[in-house]
Amino acid sequence: MVEANAMPNVKNTCFMEDRRKTMMKWIATTGLAGVALLFSFSAHGQGMPPGVLVQTINCSLNEGTSMAEAVQWARSVPRDETAPNLIFFRQAVYTGNFRTENDFRIASYYPSYAEMVSRVTASIARSSENRVRPGTRQSDLFTCDPSTSRLALNRTVNPGSNDGFSGDGTLMTTRFCRLNEGATPADAYAFAQGVASNYRAGGDNSLMQVYTRALGPVGNTVAGRGVVIASVPATPAAFAARMDLAREGLNALEGLTLPMACDYPAMWFTHSVHRAGN
Repeated sequence: MVEANAMPNVKNTCFMEDRRKTMMKWIATTGLAGVALLFSFSAHGQGMPPGVLVQTINCSLNEGTSMAEAVQWARSVPRDETAPNLIFFRQAVYTGNFRTENDFRIASYYPSYAEMVSRVTASIARSSENRVRPGTRQSDLFTCDPSTSRLALNRTVNPGSNDGFSGDGTLMTTRFCRLNEGATPADAYAFAQGVASNYRAGGDNSLMQVYTRALGPVGNTVAGRGVVIASVPATPAAFAARMDLAREGLNALEGLTLPMACDYPAMWFTHSVHRAGN
């Protein structure tokens, strides 16, 4: 991944400040025993893989700031072992009402609750040791809304057998679905596996994922009834090829029973900001 030149001493005032504040409140009000119980119920009670944790927050570019500038700045932020495994900036393209108040969404990935709590706690402790402010701060470029912070469990539908996303950026879709009465997230996961299989038979092997909310308000959807199905082709060209398969007649629902009602898909350009080891 192409990185911009690193800026000195930015880790204490980078865009992760909002994440740290949110996590600090969460750690203060949630015991580790409760976290373990929630993890056990969410992951294993549904008969699905445990998945990974994804924290998201919605952000808006400041006047005069471009998306490219925000991404370049974020890539230049030095990170250590307390950082999330992955960080993506998902730029809104076709996202309905999202663009009324927001320009992009930050998605930060952790392997488990234990790792998230450990890393965020260590990061907060380190931030109090050095308060040197950089020449450019998050607040100079964009503003994030803490009320939009969410934590979800992300489960890859086709692990180890997909054309994963590993470049600087690609197009992707997310589709919010409401489970039918009596259906479970496990049914949605099995359904997504069927969709992935049908696309694979048609020549597309894009990454597919199922998200279920873990923490945060769910709006007008009953808790446990909402899921998000995401498809993340490896490149923008692969995204176009996948969309053309459906346009030309591929029936991704062939042989499947839909366990939920879904909205039209939202479209994003996802920028890779950080991958552990890069």
